[in-house]
Amino acid sequence: MNDEIRETVFEHASGVRTFTYSSSEKKWINEILRLSKKHPNDMDVYVNKDGSIYGHIPADWLRIKPKKKVNMTDEQREASKARLEKGRIKRLQNLDGDEKADSGKDLNAHENDT
Repeated sequence: MNDEIRETVFEHASGVRTFTYSSSEKKWINEILRLSKKHPNDMDVYVNKDGSIYGHIPADWLRIKPKKKVNMTDEQREASKARLEKGRIKRLQNLDGDEKADSGKDLNAHENDT
């Protein structure tokens, strides 16, 4: 897979209300499939045998927006790292709790069958 070329193409002609896309990059495949579930009447999505996709999306959805550059002090950067770490730990604890709750439900359901 590392030797394969992955690409995404967005094509638009002036005056056309949609743009055509094709992608073999997981990032864009996942994003377009997510959007197609949310807006099924607004877009066309076709999945190829190799997993790549192509289709049409409304032209007014395309935005090119550079990332916002934030200049942070060392203190702000450390505070941000601490918040992110706290959130990561909380998310992981919630995942562990969900797995335990799910396994407990399965055990109880299984015990009732015997």
